[in-house]
Amino acid sequence: MVIHMHKINIEKFNTRCDLIKDSSKDIKELNCKKIRKDNIVIERIEIDNKLSRIVNKRKGNYVSILFDDITDYDNRRKVIDITTNELRRMLKINNVLNKKVLVVGLGNCLSTPDSLGPKTIDNVIVTRHLFEISKVDNKYNVVAKLSPGVYASTGIETFDIIKGIINRIDIDYLIVVDSLLSTSKTHINKLIQITDSGIDPGSGVENQRKELTKKTLNKPVIAIGIPTVIDIKTFTNNKDDNLIVTPKEIDFVIDKLSIILSKSINNSVHNLTN
Repeated sequence: MVIHMHKINIEKFNTRCDLIKDSSKDIKELNCKKIRKDNIVIERIEIDNKLSRIVNKRKGNYVSILFDDITDYDNRRKVIDITTNELRRMLKINNVLNKKVLVVGLGNCLSTPDSLGPKTIDNVIVTRHLFEISKVDNKYNVVAKLSPGVYASTGIETFDIIKGIINRIDIDYLIVVDSLLSTSKTHINKLIQITDSGIDPGSGVENQRKELTKKTLNKPVIAIGIPTVIDIKTFTNNKDDNLIVTPKEIDFVIDKLSIILSKSINNSVHNLTN
């Protein structure tokens, strides 16, 4: 991996990993179900109360989709199909398939590694307004979307923006998309994580905002993330290094990854095919 210095100074923060895949490396038995489809690997893990304490992750279902090249059209289509199926499966587990959803893209559109959420949101098909004025084809469901920005730009907690909106509009659940931090260079831009445990915005660098979970929002929260940055300590093993870095091709890859996520979300929340 060639490192391109998109730099974030994290001197004041303590980093941690966002991926169950990284958190579980010291666990001998996670009862992980692994499925291989061509060159794509799907790992499903259910975290109960006991494992939650061990891996320091919330209780819930976690799916990791590991892939290699998404610049190739055929490979990208395979990843979309698998992500669609795994997201639909997660919606079924939470009894929200074909129900009303708010899709939220977290992150900063002005920072490429952190722009996955907003870029994904750009291509999510919105239908809520159509249901209010006319009859809609039955393959579509009620979808609204939101890109709340970041606290440093808005001065408003992401949680407060989302909570205020769902208190005013009728939705059944949320899908939240965000960039993640990994402690493994092999996972950067090559893993999609889907979980029904919610998400902690900014947690990768301990710039932690209020959690977005079923407990705090009173709605099921399905979080989708891709690791786009890594702590430079992973390469240097120097605890005094305080930068987070990202691959040099991040601009190109973020565009491809956001298309994969938006198509997978559209296929899943509506009854569409790739």
